[in-house]
Amino acid sequence: MSALSKKAMWMAVGAGSAMLAGAAVERALGAGWRRVRDEPPPADRDSRDTGWGEALLWTVVTGAAVGAAQLLARRGAAAGWTRVTGKRPPRR
Repeated sequence: MSALSKKAMWMAVGAGSAMLAGAAVERALGAGWRRVRDEPPPADRDSRDTGWGEALLWTVVTGAAVGAAQLLARRGAAAGWTRVTGKRPPRR
């Protein structure tokens, strides 16, 4: 496998794992928001119908949680890549 195809493969694995983790965490946060607040999370944080406090809270919580989940997923994918190939993932 060429260096370019390894790099492309790693980009797909790393990005795919991060996207899946981010989507799963955002879905779980939405369910938690509905359970705690008894209403859906803000659908449009930019809307004037959404209060500043609610928009900021949802943005901070989802940003931190999704970012952390994506980091964990990419690091886990890198560990798996290393275990399977015997080498660290290619650099971007």
